[in-house]
Amino acid sequence: LLKPEPPEKYNGSASVRDFMKFVTDGTSYVRDGRVAKKYRVSKLARYLTGIAHDFYISKVADDVRNWRLKQFFTALYNHCFPLTYRMDQRAKLDNCRQGERTVRQHITSLSELFNTVGITDERDRVIRLWRSLNSRIQQELWKEKLTPETSSYDEV
Repeated sequence: LLKPEPPEKYNGSASVRDFMKFVTDGTSYVRDGRVAKKYRVSKLARYLTGIAHDFYISKVADDVRNWRLKQFFTALYNHCFPLTYRMDQRAKLDNCRQGERTVRQHITSLSELFNTVGITDERDRVIRLWRSLNSRIQQELWKEKLTPETSSYDEV
């Protein structure tokens, strides 16, 4: 058996990439390690530093066994990220264009914004992707009989 690998420490920086890495790796760590649900948050606490650790001490530690991962990660996000962060990211998404980037690079940026803003609907993702691509790529998609209203995200 493989021993679960602990997450890298998270310091509470308002970086979606760092936060999502902590959430993903932390969740895998406690699940793969078969940690009981009531101990999962306390198990992850040792991987918090800075303002993330301050949040844990001030809001969670006294009642840690009643906190579940999803509730904890949501509260941690709300504590570490500015109130306007999601709105700022939505504006970034609205203005996101492929420009000089490859399609692959552009999709990576879009996916990060989709996750930050909370856009999970595939049709919405397809339409936003389509509209943000360079016009010559859009033309090629039309030639392939793809449309933003009926094609899947993977097809586009």
